[in-house]
Amino acid sequence: MDTTGTITSFSSTPMTRFSIGGDVYGVQDASTSYSLTNPDPQTLRFQVQQGDHAWYDDSSVDRSEVSAAVNIPGGTPLNLNYQFMVEANGPNGSFVNTASGWFIVGQMHNDDNASGVGTSPPFAIQLVGDHLQVVARYVQPGQDPSNGAGNVQMLTLWTDPNPIQTGVYNNIQIQADVSNTGGGYLKVSINGTQVVNYSGPLGYGQGTNWEYGVYRSTAPETVAVDYRNMTLLTGAAATSTQPTTPTQPTTPTTPNVAPTVTQVAASPGTGTEHVGDVVTLTLTLSEAVSVTGTPTLSLNDGASATYVGGSGTNTLTFQTKVASTDTNTSALAITGVSLASGASIKDSGGLAANLSGAVKTFSGLQISNTPIMPTQPTTPTTPNVAPTVTQAAASPGTGTEHVGDVVTLTLTLSEAVSVTGTPTLSLNDGASATYVGGSGTNTLTFQTKVASTDTNTSALAITGVNLASGASIKDSGGLAANLSGAVKTFSGLQISNTPIVPTQPTTPTTPTVTQPVLSVADSSLSVAGRGGHVDLGTTLSTTDPNDKVSLNIKGLPKYETITTGDGTTFRGGDITLSSAQVASGLTLTSYYRGNAHPVATLTLTASATDPVSGAVTSATPQTITVTDPRPSATSGSTANQDHGLHHHHLGSGSSTLAATAPQTTSLANYDTANGSQASHSFALLNQYLAGSSGRVDGGQIASAISNGSAWTQNAFLTRPHH
Repeated sequence: MDTTGTITSFSSTPMTRFSIGGDVYGVQDASTSYSLTNPDPQTLRFQVQQGDHAWYDDSSVDRSEVSAAVNIPGGTPLNLNYQFMVEANGPNGSFVNTASGWFIVGQMHNDDNASGVGTSPPFAIQLVGDHLQVVARYVQPGQDPSNGAGNVQMLTLWTDPNPIQTGVYNNIQIQADVSNTGGGYLKVSINGTQVVNYSGPLGYGQGTNWEYGVYRSTAPETVAVDYRNMTLLTGAAATSTQPTTPTQPTTPTTPNVAPTVTQVAASPGTGTEHVGDVVTLTLTLSEAVSVTGTPTLSLNDGASATYVGGSGTNTLTFQTKVASTDTNTSALAITGVSLASGASIKDSGGLAANLSGAVKTFSGLQISNTPIMPTQPTTPTTPNVAPTVTQAAASPGTGTEHVGDVVTLTLTLSEAVSVTGTPTLSLNDGASATYVGGSGTNTLTFQTKVASTDTNTSALAITGVNLASGASIKDSGGLAANLSGAVKTFSGLQISNTPIVPTQPTTPTTPTVTQPVLSVADSSLSVAGRGGHVDLGTTLSTTDPNDKVSLNIKGLPKYETITTGDGTTFRGGDITLSSAQVASGLTLTSYYRGNAHPVATLTLTASATDPVSGAVTSATPQTITVTDPRPSATSGSTANQDHGLHHHHLGSGSSTLAATAPQTTSLANYDTANGSQASHSFALLNQYLAGSSGRVDGGQIASAISNGSAWTQNAFLTRPHH
C-alpha cells in the first residue's frame, strides 16, 4: 500500500523493477536515455518519439510505461492520487497530439492471465487531441471480455471541454471498485472538481493492476508527460481516508525554462484611434531574446502589428497603423503571435519563447475605421506646438549591467515623429545609446552595450540628446522635437565595467568500463526431453560496481527454454539477460519429443556498459553444448499443455485494445483397425515435423508410422510479459 509516492531503487531498463512508496512496478519502454527518467524522488518523466516501443510491441505502438507487479482482487475498493502534467511540444507553448487510435496516460489493467484472453482496460485516463477524457468498460458476469467477442460495453464518462494546459500539474484523484457483479463504481476529480460519479458494473470480474505513462498508437510528434506524488490505497484504507490535495507546484521541474511574456502594454493605452493613427504594442519577456525574421501580432480588428525592434533585449516593440479596412472595436486585443516565413523569438540557448502570455485585451482602447475630419478652417489660429518627451524608460530598469550587457532606452513623445540620421543619447557612464527604431511613431528606441571603457556608476542617467551629422527628430509639420525631457536618472540601474567571470568548470573524470568475468561450470550438458531440466551453471562478476553487466546467449533451439530464478522464461535464438537474472540462477528446460539426440551449441558472451559514456566491452565468448538423450518409450496420448497468451494490443482504428485468444490444437487417437492407419500416420508425421527441431532420421519416420494411434501433437503459444 503506497502512502508516500517516494521512488526507490529506480531503473529505466526494460523488464527491471523499482519501488514507488513500497509498491513494486515493472518497466516497459524502448530503453532509450529519455524514455523514463527520475528528476526527483517523487517524480517520473516519460517520453516517446515515433517508433519507441516495448520489447513485445510492434511498430504500430509507441510506449513508455510502468506497471504494478501485484494485481488488486476484483471487488476491492481503491484510492489513487497523483499529479499529472504534459510538456509543451507545439507552437506558442501548446500541446499537439495527432495519434489517430488512442493515447492512454493511465489505466487500470485487467488480469488477462485470469480471464484467458487479452482485454482493453476496465477504465482509463486518456487524451483525445489536447483534451483529457475518462472511459470505462465492462461485460456481464460470465461473458467473454475479448474485444472480438462483441460483449464489451464502453462508456465515455467525461471529456474536458477545455484544452489541457502545458507545464501545469493537474491533481487527479480516483476512487473505484472494479466489480461487474454489484457494487462497482468510479469517481474521478480533477483539481478538486468531481468530473465523474459513475455507479454500475465495471471490469470483467478479474483482478486489476495500475499502469501509467504514455501508451499511444504511433504518431510523428514527440511527447513527454510527468507524474509526481503517486499514492495507491486499497481495501478499508481506500474508503476510510479522504485523499489530501497536494500543494500545486508553481514551476515545472524541467531543466531549461523557455522565456515567457511577463507584461504587455499599448501606447496610447486608452482613447479612440482613427485611420492613420499608430498604436505601439510592447511585449516584456522574462529574459533577453533574439529575433529573426519579422514576427507579427494578430489583432481583433482584423489587422496585425509588425515587429519594429528590441532584439537582444527583453522588450520587443510592435506597431500597427489604423486603416479604413480595420474592424471597429470597443477594446483592441492581441489574439496571438505569428512566426511566419521562418521568424523566431529565442533566448541565448536557442529555446523558443512561450508567447501565450502575449494575448491581452486593452479595455478603453477603441479602434475606429473612419478618419477624423478636421474642423474648418484648417489653418490653426495658434502656432504649432513642438513634440515633447513625455516619458523616458530603461529596460532592464534595475540591477547591475556588466560588460556585454545591452540596455534599451525608450523615449515616448507627445506625438508621432519622423527620424532622419542616427540620433544618440549621451550617458553619464561616458558612453552613448544609439537610435534603433520607431520613426513614424511616438516611441523611439535607443540601445547601449556596456563596455570595459565605460565608467562605473550606481545610477545610469541620460544627460542629453545628440543630433550630429544632420540627424533630426521632427513632427509631421517639420517642427523639431523639444528633447529636454529625455534627461533622466534611473535609480537602481548600475553600470559595471567588469565582465562576469564564469566559474571554471572542473574537468570530469573519464569514465572507464571493465571487462566482466563469465564462469561456466560445465561446457557439456545433457538434458532429458519432454520437460527435463538442467542448471546452466553460469556466473557473472565485475570489479567495477558502476558498470551495467549483461549476458547474451545465442543458439538456443526452439524446443528449449531458459528460466531465471524469479520465474521469467525466455525463448529464441538471441536473448540477453541482466546480471541480476543470471545471479538468480538459470535453468534450461527441454521440450524435445523426438527419438534423435540433437546437440545444441549455446554461445555465451558477457558484456559491460559504462552508464556515463556508454562504452561497451565484452569478454571472450564461451560455449556450452546441450545434448538431449533418447527418452524412454511411453504409451497412450501425451497430455496437452496450455501456454501463455500473447499480450493485448489496441486496434489502430479505435480506442479499444485488440486481443489474441489462446488456441490449443490436439490430435485424437485413431483406431488402428479402421483401414486408414497409413494416411493417419502421415498426417501425424506432418504435424510432428511442423513442431520438431528439424532433425529427422529414418527411425523417427518408422516409429511415426507404426505408432500413429498413440501420438498427440501439442500447439505451443508464447506470451511475453506485460
